[in-house]
Amino acid sequence: MELPECPVCLQNYDDENAIPRVLSCGHTVCEICLVELPPRFPNTIRCPACTQLVNYSPKQGPSSLPKNIDLLRLCLQQQQHSSYSNQSRKSNQRSTINDDYSSRFWSDEFYVAWKDWILPYDAVSVDEHGIGRFNYSSKGRVCFGVNLTVNLAPIVSLPPVSDSKFKFSYVAWVIKCLEGMNEGSREGLGLILEASVRQCRLCRVYGIWSEVVDGTLYLVCERQCGRVLDKFGGLRNGFLGLNGDDLKLGNGGVCSFAMIAKGICEAVIALNLEGLVAGCLGLSCFSFDELGGVCIDLNEVLVKGKKIMDEVSGGVGDECEAMCKNCLDNELFISLEVLAKFLHKGVTNPQSGNLRYPIGYGSDVWSLACVLLQLLIGNSLPWITLETSEENSLDISASYVSWVEKVSSVLEDKIGSEYQSLKQTLCKCLDINPESRPNVVDVRKCIQDVLVKHQFIFLGDLEVTVIRNNTGDPVILVELCQLPEASSKEPRGPELQLKEDDGQPDFLQGVENKCDEDFVSSLSKGMAELKDLQGHLGCITGLAVGGGYLFSSSFDKTVRVWSLQDFSHLHTFRGHENKVMALVYVDEEEPLCISGDGGGGIFVWGIAAPFTQDPLRKWYEQKDWRFSGIHSLAVFRNLFLYTGSGDRTIKAWSLKDGTLMCTMSGHKSVVSTLSVCDEVLYSGSWDGTIRLWSLNDHSPLTVLGEDMLGEMKSILAITANRHLLVAAYENGCIKVWRNDVFMNTKTLHNGAIFAMSMQGKCLYTGGWDKNVNIQELSGDELELDVKAFGSFPSSSVVTAILCSEGKLYVGYADKSIKENLGRIQKTFTDFTSLNHWVVSDYYRLVNSVNAFESRIQALSDDQLAAKTEEFRRRLARGETLADIQAEAFAVVREAARRKLGMRHFDVQIIGGAVLHDGSIAEMKTGEGKTLVSTLAAYLNALTSEGVHVVTVNDYLAQRDAEWMGRVHRFLGLSVGLIQRGMNSEERRFNYRCDITYTNNSELGFDYLRDNLAGNSKQLVMRWPKPFHFAIVDEVDSVLIDEGRNPLLISGEASKDAARYPVAAKVAELLIQGIHYKVELKNNSVELTEEGITLAEMALETHDLWDENDPWARFVMNALKAKEFYRRDVQYMVRDGKALIINELTGRVEDKRRWSEGIHQAVEAKEGLKIQADSVVVAQITYQSLFKLYPKLSGMTGTAKTEEKEFLKMFQTPVIEVPTNLPNIRKDLPIQAFATARGKWEQVRREVEYMFGEGRPVLVGTTSVENSELLAGLLREWNIPHNVLNARPKYAAREAEIVAQAGRKHAITISTNMAGRGTDIILGGNPKMLAREIIEDSVLPFLTREDPNIELAGEAISDKVLPKIKVGSSSLALLAKTALMAKYVSKSEGKSWTYQKAISFILEAIEMSLSYSLEELEKLANEESEIYPLGPTVALAYLSVLKDCEEHCLHEGSEVKRLGGLHVIGTSLHESRRIDNQLRGRAGRQGDPGSTRFMVSLQDEMFQKFNFDTEWAVRLISKITDDEDLPIEGDVIVKQLLALQINAEKFFFGIRKNLVEFDEVLEVQRKHVYDLRQLILTGDDESCSQHIFQYMQAVVDEVVFSNIDPLKHPRSWGLSNLLKEFKTIGGKLLHESFGGINDDTLLNSLRQLNEVNSVDVVNFCLPNLPAPPNAFRGIRRKSSSLRRWLAICTDDLIETGKYRTTSNLLRKYLGDFLIASYLEVVEESGYDDRHVKEIERAVLLKTLDCFWRDHLVNMNRLSSAVNVRSFGHRNPLEEYKIDGCRFFISMLSATRRLTVEALLRHWTSPMESQELFL
Repeated sequence: MELPECPVCLQNYDDENAIPRVLSCGHTVCEICLVELPPRFPNTIRCPACTQLVNYSPKQGPSSLPKNIDLLRLCLQQQQHSSYSNQSRKSNQRSTINDDYSSRFWSDEFYVAWKDWILPYDAVSVDEHGIGRFNYSSKGRVCFGVNLTVNLAPIVSLPPVSDSKFKFSYVAWVIKCLEGMNEGSREGLGLILEASVRQCRLCRVYGIWSEVVDGTLYLVCERQCGRVLDKFGGLRNGFLGLNGDDLKLGNGGVCSFAMIAKGICEAVIALNLEGLVAGCLGLSCFSFDELGGVCIDLNEVLVKGKKIMDEVSGGVGDECEAMCKNCLDNELFISLEVLAKFLHKGVTNPQSGNLRYPIGYGSDVWSLACVLLQLLIGNSLPWITLETSEENSLDISASYVSWVEKVSSVLEDKIGSEYQSLKQTLCKCLDINPESRPNVVDVRKCIQDVLVKHQFIFLGDLEVTVIRNNTGDPVILVELCQLPEASSKEPRGPELQLKEDDGQPDFLQGVENKCDEDFVSSLSKGMAELKDLQGHLGCITGLAVGGGYLFSSSFDKTVRVWSLQDFSHLHTFRGHENKVMALVYVDEEEPLCISGDGGGGIFVWGIAAPFTQDPLRKWYEQKDWRFSGIHSLAVFRNLFLYTGSGDRTIKAWSLKDGTLMCTMSGHKSVVSTLSVCDEVLYSGSWDGTIRLWSLNDHSPLTVLGEDMLGEMKSILAITANRHLLVAAYENGCIKVWRNDVFMNTKTLHNGAIFAMSMQGKCLYTGGWDKNVNIQELSGDELELDVKAFGSFPSSSVVTAILCSEGKLYVGYADKSIKENLGRIQKTFTDFTSLNHWVVSDYYRLVNSVNAFESRIQALSDDQLAAKTEEFRRRLARGETLADIQAEAFAVVREAARRKLGMRHFDVQIIGGAVLHDGSIAEMKTGEGKTLVSTLAAYLNALTSEGVHVVTVNDYLAQRDAEWMGRVHRFLGLSVGLIQRGMNSEERRFNYRCDITYTNNSELGFDYLRDNLAGNSKQLVMRWPKPFHFAIVDEVDSVLIDEGRNPLLISGEASKDAARYPVAAKVAELLIQGIHYKVELKNNSVELTEEGITLAEMALETHDLWDENDPWARFVMNALKAKEFYRRDVQYMVRDGKALIINELTGRVEDKRRWSEGIHQAVEAKEGLKIQADSVVVAQITYQSLFKLYPKLSGMTGTAKTEEKEFLKMFQTPVIEVPTNLPNIRKDLPIQAFATARGKWEQVRREVEYMFGEGRPVLVGTTSVENSELLAGLLREWNIPHNVLNARPKYAAREAEIVAQAGRKHAITISTNMAGRGTDIILGGNPKMLAREIIEDSVLPFLTREDPNIELAGEAISDKVLPKIKVGSSSLALLAKTALMAKYVSKSEGKSWTYQKAISFILEAIEMSLSYSLEELEKLANEESEIYPLGPTVALAYLSVLKDCEEHCLHEGSEVKRLGGLHVIGTSLHESRRIDNQLRGRAGRQGDPGSTRFMVSLQDEMFQKFNFDTEWAVRLISKITDDEDLPIEGDVIVKQLLALQINAEKFFFGIRKNLVEFDEVLEVQRKHVYDLRQLILTGDDESCSQHIFQYMQAVVDEVVFSNIDPLKHPRSWGLSNLLKEFKTIGGKLLHESFGGINDDTLLNSLRQLNEVNSVDVVNFCLPNLPAPPNAFRGIRRKSSSLRRWLAICTDDLIETGKYRTTSNLLRKYLGDFLIASYLEVVEESGYDDRHVKEIERAVLLKTLDCFWRDHLVNMNRLSSAVNVRSFGHRNPLEEYKIDGCRFFISMLSATRRLTVEALLRHWTSPMESQELFL
């Protein structure tokens, strides 16, 4: 009996070397192997016997597992009776677990043998002449050049299958063709391929290729340029003709003939050496290679042979003679035995009778001789004539013998007796018997003898022998020329017999004749059967097989049961209230079918016949608005049911009673798919990861597929077996893991993969592209390949796949999708994206909010406002924001309806939820982003930690605070507003509000100013936690567009203002291209040698870069100002100042200045007063600023294109919020022009046409300059228009102009981003129009003050806009209001200011919204001493507003009928996102509209990014000679868009580089600012502790620089140590340490080593002054003790013999310095408050001083490290290293200077404001 053995090492168990331990699965492993088994996951190993995962703790070791006593007892008994004992261990012998499944399509050996010879489908292209050409450079074992022409020789041809549903993949088709060849032909093909690699005398063969699937298979051969036939075929008399009229073989002819013949013989020898026989040869079969050698053209042999064989096949009787003639006409020679074989005849010989001679190497000798004869004597070669005998054989009795004699006679006559050996050899080669012919080597030797006679004696013999009696038959190439024919009786190759019922199939079923036959096996044989099962009314979601039934689930809320016998419908399970999303079958004790739906319902159906309608059990998961139902199901035996849910968890349920056993969490999104294998649960999620869970204890094992967030793709399906795990993704690719190790990834579908199934190595996938693809997974532990086999096309999306028992079942989308494809197509596109499912989740919140709406509407105003306090109480009791979110949103919706007259749409509720979740909401223009912000702002303000709503300018911040603030104030929240010009007290009050509206620059500068504050009273933000939650409006503009410009606070520092005008004059002298070069892309200039010389001459200096007289920086800045900074583009001049124009918004930023001397250079260029240079005091980027928020959200209309950047920088996803109404805007193709003049002329024509039609037009320009250029063109053509740009005469009317840009006939020219935040309403904005009418009626009577607005002189659109008809009641109210305004103005005795009048009107309008009509009338009619002007204006406004609304509604309908707003973009921007922002102006809220972009090749972007404009101009000139004619070709548009993408990448690189460099400074800034706030806001004790820490740190630095703990103190630098210590203390230590020298200190340290113990509290070095008794009191003593503990525990000193001595020295000096400081402070007599003020002031000023210098150094370093890249160093790494070194030095200098300043101050008292600056 064999002894039990370990399954790993195969060692018999014993009680010493192989102790058996029992695993939890029941199998046994020896102790040694147990230790060596690799842990797959923490505390888990895989059993080597059953491969299940079992628990095992490596820490506890094998002893934690029980011994297998029974096995041990059995082994010991057997060993005692055995005659020998096997004590050897086979420790290195380990068994491997092999795959238990084999290939279904072809063997791995067959595939490996041929795969490298299969050329890709697109590797070869064929022209109309049938000539092939390579498309790319290499494949497999051979390398070849691009565009190299090749020959295509057909080798296999099978008829196409026109009606087949199954389509083989390209590689599978080629493999099937090769399998279809007979074995001999396939071996011959292999020999040809291998021979072409080894033999240089054979033309190269590159591989096998097929032009189309189901077509012919070709051998791709080298195409030879020089053929022997082309060079010598024209010699009618062969080489005899070389002697002229004398047809005798002369010396010249014989030499030429011998050289060529020798090469031909060697080529045939090379062919025979490879075991190949040509079978037919001709001069056309030979060609010259690159070196002039002769080689065989295999393609020519195969092609010519096929042509002859096609004619030879079937030839009888007298046709033989015609065939021979045909061979000669084709210059081909076929030996008699070859011809007889393919004619299926024998050869009649008069001596031997009717024989069949064998085909061998001798056959090529006969053909070779004929070729040489043709080459030698040309047309003198007689024709051969053959006859057919009565026995149906070739009769050569007379004709052939006669022909040989004729040949001999001709040779005798032509070559004479001198070359008898040549004549005899050639005639022997024509012998009828192949065995009697000489071999090719003999022929070559004979030819060589001819050459020797002519003194070619240097040629040696060829030591080659072609063995006649070869063990294997040679391969005859002619046999490969006969292509296989299709049989009419049975299918060949890939033909697929299909039986299909009518209609679209819902399920595809394989062959039925044998249940155990694999589906793929039937495909390989070319047979399958198609069965259509119909009945469902919705998309198929799940399939399951078991108990003889097929189960299917659908969106129609049913589960159908089908018979597997005849596939008839048996029963339908009904009861689900939601879509059935998943389905599983359980076949254990009781067969069950379990289904889960989108509402969380789990139904368990009994399978026993007869079927019942009610489920056996059902239960529901807990659900709320965040829950999106069950998405997937899986079962483990009959124990547990696992559900993957929309709440991102996996739940385990007991199948017996439906009890929830446990919940597994970890995924960050919906759990979309589950799979169980080997006691492991695999879960896939939309977050792109797969998590593995142990089914023993439901503990997590590992996570697979964790990628970068920017590359996240949703997982839609997974499938697993014992070793392989495959995941399918939304982008159409799969990823494969073997034993949990990633192996391969491959894209299989053009779109999402919704369904997948695996059986053995066969993988079936289906998805959005309406195909079912079949793949084979093959490979080993190191490599895995995914081989495409074929596909089934269909007319519907594949949603479910199941392979079971040799059949493949496929579920499709329902037929309603096909009927409404135009409407549903976008929905299905969204269905494949993660965004669609995220938005679907939010609809559950919408439903919850809508459910609250009726209850909230029933509340009174006071009850509604009281909800805020109720929410805050609930939060205080422990509830979370998520718990109250739905109700809070409903409260805000109702408050907005009451106060603003606006109710949040459902999609706006989604937008608010996106903001609350810390994401970016992309909402199209006009969708109400401002209203959306109220939801998240209110909810997060309930925590009383502050919410910041950040906009891009003061106007929008003020508008939103006043407009949306009504909602918040109504609900009891405080609303603050930060505006430019506010003082610190106002800012502090507004930041303390619940919700604060501000703009991004004010927020950033307030943060920087707070970190420059001198005391806590100057702080304005909510310290110590100024940031809580921010909502950033136009987040892309703030974080991306402004991301390149850091915020700087600077101070004046330079005295070189006089140099800038001089440098500007020098710049005017320099000429671009001669004296300097310009790089537009990087805004950089470079002086040439000529430029440097001229500049030095003009400045009278010898070196521009002289440190004592530096001019280089000023000249370079002057050149940059000249080339890159253009007036009215980058800046404008106003009031003697150069004001920056924001290139993105078109607005003037008067408080901003360019740094590094650029602004001064611009001022010098314009001749303005030069302001002093600045030095950076504080700086921060917007990226770093907004990273300070624990939760950050944003909203914009265009962010999806930049989602990767948002994810990388802020880990913030972008969610596209659907529009309330579908977008019907038309985006017309881009028009390209060769010149800018042509572009502007076309813009003018299009504006003129639209104006004539009455459509409103918005023209977006990139600069003030361009907007005024177009305005001038329109004025010339008398087209009324409005201009909106940075000029004050336009900017003052910005909101008014933009609001009315949608009126009929309105023409608006605007910088692209101007007016952002104001909607363009078709027909006009009635509120703005009513306000204008009120202002026109009232303002002239209230004030006569000039509004100080420079109005445009040109005609504007108002002159042609439709006039508003105001009703009689409104006219009466306006007249009354004007009269009352006149009396009010007179009664006050003086006119109001213009601003006061405007404010009064705005307050009156606000009153109209806050009071009811009855209340206003009551107020207006009250009798009082003060005229009720406010209520009267409010009543007039309401009346006029009603008229305006009616007018705008009518005009808007007319504009919509005309086509809506037309937007024209006059240039492409550096980002597609900005272009999309301009497009978004049209088509808001479902309105019609159109957009058109026009560009010219002279635009700045093309110049900036070095676009090849000459190429484009040439292309346009070929199309048209008219430069004004637009071109809309795809070629140009694609080039332009590609350039735009490159620009995006370039600027992203700049922002990324800025962020990476700023991250280094960010860490340092956080440390300094935290330290500063701690000093500023801390108590007096913390301030003292900082001082003590500084003093001890300074002492430590002095000690560390002069001692070595590894050496004796006598080697220390004690003298220098004392000197530095005295320098720090100054006068304070002069008296105590004045007489101490290094010897005294050394003796003291020696005595210290002899002391056994010391008093730490009152420590003093022997014979040295004792520290003053300043450590009195518990607080100071504990502080001293803490410092000693810190000294003992730090690792600043190396461990050595004298480490303790060093620490005691640090302790003594530190205590002495601190105690002396405390003593002198006490002696000063000042109170503690004054002392702490002095200390705090010194700490802050020294820190600020060094931090300012550090910023300057870091800015210089960031510029300097770029040069180090030339030394192959990474600039970023260099910046980090040096920046860290600078920072450490800065902190050290700060500490030392702080200590020295404090000690100097108290020893020499001075006023606090005179401290160190």
